[in-house]
Amino acid sequence: MPDAPCKQKRDELTMESPRALYIHVPFCRAKCRYCDFYSRPLDEAAAHLYVDAAVSQLTSLTANSVMTIPLQSVFLGGGTPTALGRDLLDPILAAMAPMIDFQTEFSVEANPGAFDADLCQTLLARGVNRLNFGVQSFQDGELAVLGRIHSASQADECIHLARSAGMTSIGLDLIYAIPGQTVHTWRDSLRRAFDLGVDHLSCYALSFEHGTPLDADRQAGRVTEMDEGLQRELYYLTIEQTAAAGLEHYEISNFARPGRQCVHNLTYWNNLPYAAVGPAAASYIGGVRRTNSPDVAAWASAVLAGQDPPHEQESLPHRLRMAETLMLGLRMIEGVDCASFTARFGEDPRAAFPESIGRYLQQGAIVMDGTNLRLAQWALFGADTVLADIVAEGIAEEK
Repeated sequence: MPDAPCKQKRDELTMESPRALYIHVPFCRAKCRYCDFYSRPLDEAAAHLYVDAAVSQLTSLTANSVMTIPLQSVFLGGGTPTALGRDLLDPILAAMAPMIDFQTEFSVEANPGAFDADLCQTLLARGVNRLNFGVQSFQDGELAVLGRIHSASQADECIHLARSAGMTSIGLDLIYAIPGQTVHTWRDSLRRAFDLGVDHLSCYALSFEHGTPLDADRQAGRVTEMDEGLQRELYYLTIEQTAAAGLEHYEISNFARPGRQCVHNLTYWNNLPYAAVGPAAASYIGGVRRTNSPDVAAWASAVLAGQDPPHEQESLPHRLRMAETLMLGLRMIEGVDCASFTARFGEDPRAAFPESIGRYLQQGAIVMDGTNLRLAQWALFGADTVLADIVAEGIAEEK
C-alpha cells in the first residue's frame, strides 16, 4: 500500500512513552492445577536473585527515562507477588517510589493463602492502593479441584483485613465452568463477593491448558469439562447479578463499581504502550512487542550484568496494529469509537476491515451504537471467534 508510511505516522498513541508498568513476580507457594503462566515454587536463593535484579532494572528504567513519570498505573502480577512475603517484596515496592504519585493506580495481585496484616501494612505504606485477590471460588470443593492453597473462609478474612486496614480499592477474580460447579454454587460465589463489597470483579471461564495437571485429568476422564450451554448460562447470569449488585460491565469478563475500572488493563484494551520487568513479562513500546524468556536465572543474571535479558520481539506492522487495536477495543462493552480510530490510524475500521466487520454487522454480532462499533450482548459469550477473524483479516491484508 503506497500510503502506509503516512498512515504509520498517524498512530502517535502507540509511539508515546509508556505510562503503565507491569512487573512479573514468577513465584508461587504452590502451582494451581489449571495454571500455565510462568511461575515456579518459591525458592529463597532464586527469590533473592530475582529481587536484586528487579530493583536494578526498576532503578535503570527510572534513570534512563524510558517511561513517562509519574506513571498512570503499576501492576505487580505473577505468579503470586505476595508469596515473596513482606521482606522480599518491600525492596521492589520501594524502588517504585520515584515512578509514582498519589494519582497512580498501584495494583498488587494477592493470594488469600499468602497474605497477612503485616504485609498489608507494608503495601499501604509503599503506596499500593489496589489489591486484586485470586479467590476463584467461595466453594471449598471447587478450590480443591483447582488446586488452590486457600479456603473460602481465608478469602473472607483477607478481604475484611484489607478493607479494615484502609485499602482503597479491592477486586477479586472468580472462575466459572469448574468441573462439578452448578448454577447454585456459582450464584453463591457471586453473592459472597457482593456481600464483601468488592470494587472490581473479574470472571473467567476455566480453560484446560495443555500440559497442566487439570488438563491431564480431563484427558484421562477424571474430570469432565462443563457443557457449553451451561457455561453460557453462568456467563449471562453473571452479567445479570453484577448489574443488580451495582457493578458496571465494562469489558467482556470485567465488572466494576463506578470509577473503579482497572486503569492498567484499560491500557492493554486501548492498545497503548506499556513497559515490563521480569522473566516472561511482555512490553509494548514504539510499536514493538517484546517478551522476556521465561527463565528467572537467565533474566536476573543478564540484568545484574548490565546486559539485555534473553527475549523475543516483533515490530508490529501498521495493519496488524490496527487489527489488534480494533480487536482489543471490541472487548470493551462500549466498543470502539470510529472517529477516534480514524484519527489514530487514518482509516475507518469498517473500511479497513470490510470482510469481517461487514459480515458480523450483517449477522448482528457487531452493532453500531451511535459512532461506536460494539459487540452485541448475545455475542459476548464466544466473542473470541469474532475477534480472531478481525486479526486474521489484518494479517492477510498485511501479506
